Amino acid sequence: MKTLLFITACFIMLQHAAAQSPPPVNIPSRTTTRQPIAEGANVWGVFHGRVPCQTMAEVMHISVQANCEKLKWGFTFFQDPQSKKPTTYEWEGSLFRDKPRTGKWALVKGTADDPDATVIQIDPDHPEKSIFLLKGDENVLFVLDGLKKLMVGGDYLSYTFNRVSNRVANRAGN
Repeated sequence: MKTLLFITACFIMLQHAAAQSPPPVNIPSRTTTRQPIAEGANVWGVFHGRVPCQTMAEVMHISVQANCEKLKWGFTFFQDPQSKKPTTYEWEGSLFRDKPRTGKWALVKGTADDPDATVIQIDPDHPEKSIFLLKGDENVLFVLDGLKKLMVGGDYLSYTFNRVSNRVANRAGN
C-alpha cells in the first residue's frame, strides 16, 4: 500500500512539474536555402515564407498564370550599421527568379486595427508598388492588404514570413 501511495504521489508531482514548463519561444529557423543568407551589422533581418499566388497578385496589381498556386519568397532587409535605420531590401523567389526585386524600405506605424503597430513598408518612395508587412514580433512578419488589414490564410498557405538564420536554433531558448 505504501508503494502504491508513493507511486501515485510521484506521478502527481511529475504531472505538476510538466504543467509548469515554460512555453516554447518563437525563435528563428535555420535556413533551408542552398546558399548562406546575409548576416552582419548591416542586416536587419531575413524572412522566408510561402503565400497564395492569386491573392498576392491582386495585392501587387500584377497578372499571373491561372495555375499559379503559391509563391515562395525571401526578404532580406538591410539597415545602416551605425544608426540602425532601414536602407534597402532584396526580395527573392517566385516572380523574381532571374533578378531579385530591390528598393528602399521603411518602418512606419499603424494598421487598420492598431494605430501603434510597427509596419514595414516596401518601396515607400513608390506608393503604387508598396507592400505592407506587420511586425508580429522580432521573428515573424504578416502580410497586410491595401487597406492595411491582416490577410488570412488557410490550411495550406498563410501570409506569414518567419525569420531565418544560418545557425541551428537553440530550442531551449538559451
